[in-house]
Amino acid sequence: MSKPRSDYDASQKLIRVYPTFDSPKTLVPREELNAMGAILQAGKDEEGREVEAIRYVFRSPESAAYNQQALSFMKFQTYVDQGDGEQPVDGDGPEFAVREDFGIDD
Repeated sequence: MSKPRSDYDASQKLIRVYPTFDSPKTLVPREELNAMGAILQAGKDEEGREVEAIRYVFRSPESAAYNQQALSFMKFQTYVDQGDGEQPVDGDGPEFAVREDFGIDD
């Protein structure tokens, strides 16, 4: 995977990330998710611009579907753009609950 291209949309206070993968069944690296999550949580990027959303835009529907649950867990948007404009990926939030999945009691 090469370093993903990203851009900032000031009107929506949104960072778009365009990952490229050699294989459709490749997850966005954890380090990248953590870095983008820190930006979203802080509400500002490295340049001090206000950020309210992070949108991952994939060229491949397979890659988008493969990453959708992990991205939704991070509160990121998942979209596909095959040259006909960005389309949201259908899918619910993550199908796991951290506490139950890891045996953590209240």
